[in-house]
Amino acid sequence: MSVKDNVLKILEDNKGKHFSGEEIAKELDVSRSAVWKAVKTLTKEGYNIVGINNKGYCMLENSDVISREEIEKNLNKELRAKADIEVYKIITSTNAVLKKMASEGAKEWKILVAEEQTNGRGRLNRNFYSPSNSGIYMSILLKPEVISTEALFITTMAAVAVSEAIEKVTNVKTEIKWVNDVYCNGKKVCGILTEASLNLENGKLDYAVLGIGINLKTPKDEFPEDIRNIAAGFMDGTECEIENLRSKITSEVLSNIYKYYKHLEKHEFMDKYKEKSMLIGKYVYIKDKEPKEQLLVKDIDDTAALVVEHSDGRIEKLSTGEVSVRLMD
Repeated sequence: MSVKDNVLKILEDNKGKHFSGEEIAKELDVSRSAVWKAVKTLTKEGYNIVGINNKGYCMLENSDVISREEIEKNLNKELRAKADIEVYKIITSTNAVLKKMASEGAKEWKILVAEEQTNGRGRLNRNFYSPSNSGIYMSILLKPEVISTEALFITTMAAVAVSEAIEKVTNVKTEIKWVNDVYCNGKKVCGILTEASLNLENGKLDYAVLGIGINLKTPKDEFPEDIRNIAAGFMDGTECEIENLRSKITSEVLSNIYKYYKHLEKHEFMDKYKEKSMLIGKYVYIKDKEPKEQLLVKDIDDTAALVVEHSDGRIEKLSTGEVSVRLMD
């Protein structure tokens, strides 16, 4: 570990306590100048560290900067041994960067987590708004031994993992909108994008990059106008404050994904996916298709297709790769 990482660990493990530069330097067997430089860098990265004359350095207890140390601390031993986590203050796109790493031979469970993306990516080539201080943006490299059609279940698995993580850590109720969005109080708080590389010889995946963007709160400058009425943060309107919330949510999401991924072929998450569906029993229409036809969502089948009933009673299964649906007003 670097001097910066070691200083961060000392301060994070002892939030609210003061340590002089001399004490930290002695503990780490480095110079006081090295400690000062580490603290200065951590402060620039957003860590809420104060320095007080005659008392030393202290990380305030309300600090909510995403930290690799905090994430790893809450993972089980098995996942902690496999996960290779990098945390960024700002990045172009966690998916884009991790895809490049994957093409260069990165190992499974390489994980990138960022506090801000300048070019976040969403489904159907849309941008994913990823401002600082309001969300979690992560990508996970997976190498499942499955055929390409199973890639869809990585997305559905992740939706359940995020939904369960939010509810466990905050008690905020969530729903899942087919196929890849998590909602709270009728607004989108999470989007999921899985990008896979296919081996044409055997029809299996070489790898899959699972991207997850979670909104904790509405940004100070609001969401862009085109998504302002549909996006929100899952902590909007809540009074509670949870220490290290973003790191805890990240840990819980990773732990849930690991739990389900170990037996991906069993699709153990599908019952929960259906249970949390915000569409079953509701009327929807297919976006970008005119004229709009009112369709009743009857079910989500075992292949994760949306089962809808047309006004004439005809039953159809909609594929996630072909259509996007919206709730009827």
